[in-house]
Amino acid sequence: MEEEALFEVAKQFQINGTPTKVKKIKSGHINNTYQLDCIQQNGNTTSYILQKVNTHVFPNIKAVMDNMQKVTQYIKQNSSGVTAGIINTIVGNQPPLWNGCWRVIEFIPNTTSFETTTDINLLLEAGIAVGKFQKQLDGFKAEELIETIVKFHNTKYRFNNFEQAIQSKQNQNEREKRFKLAEKEIQFVIERKKITGIIIEMLEKGKIPLRVTHNDTKLSNILFDKTMKKAVCLIDLDTVMPGSMLYDFGEGIRTSCTLAKEDEEDLNSVIWEKKRYEAFTNGFLQEVNEKITKQERELLPQAAILMTFENGIRFLTDYLNGDMYFRTNPEISEHNLKRAKTQLELVRQMEQNKTEMMKINF
Repeated sequence: MEEEALFEVAKQFQINGTPTKVKKIKSGHINNTYQLDCIQQNGNTTSYILQKVNTHVFPNIKAVMDNMQKVTQYIKQNSSGVTAGIINTIVGNQPPLWNGCWRVIEFIPNTTSFETTTDINLLLEAGIAVGKFQKQLDGFKAEELIETIVKFHNTKYRFNNFEQAIQSKQNQNEREKRFKLAEKEIQFVIERKKITGIIIEMLEKGKIPLRVTHNDTKLSNILFDKTMKKAVCLIDLDTVMPGSMLYDFGEGIRTSCTLAKEDEEDLNSVIWEKKRYEAFTNGFLQEVNEKITKQERELLPQAAILMTFENGIRFLTDYLNGDMYFRTNPEISEHNLKRAKTQLELVRQMEQNKTEMMKINF
């Protein structure tokens, strides 16, 4: 959209000042996101996040917004924590959306985020941020939230989708080619079917507590103070839902335990690093130590393996289905297969180091 059109969208919300500048934020893969700068009468600048929500990925946008409002308001009122709140529309729409998909969110100044880092202290801070999110919402009843993406971290469900992809008869010629290229990865996943139900079955049986979970705790979803490099808060709360603390820990480890890119082409560069795991885990446990149960603590290494395995399954399933879900780069051959290979290689290495991971937890 042109700048003036984006300004007109922004004016539908209770922003402070007159829009003067807008720039696209390219790091997200789902929503269209912009930083909006507004000039106040006193000459100061106030910034906001202006977003067009992808309602294909989030068809129940009302539930998404309700969850976000409840969680951000609870954090502000009960823990004095920093979080990016939602700005109301000028006519008071509930949820606060314009045209069914546009929203404005508070911009937290003097912060930055990282796709990856070699700074181990940043990983400690990342673990603190994820643990603090759990700590801040410990008193919130997770049952009050709506499951906006059904079975999002249900690894059994993801495995069932994978099995359906194997059995599908559509586009048989293309599928045969893809199956041959992914033969090793398919077998790797099949051999681990028995681990897919570990967390979801513990939740269903009440052996671990249902908690509020962010569900997408990758490093780039954590804001850090630009000066001190201390963690400030988690952002991108679209996937906040009821779930397990283990989901947030596992997702955080998945994206923090290696310097390799998610679509790394050289698997020799995909290296699980104990020091990275240890830093994130120590930060996380620093915050949740009084709240985490014995069963949850024992399952932390398995959660790291399982969340990584789940993402590998999802990339592999999408590859077998013809790249229907994840956006791929046409310049990267077999992009989703490369993503799957990277995730499954991390799974293999974490399985080998599970005993060391367990020692760090206690």
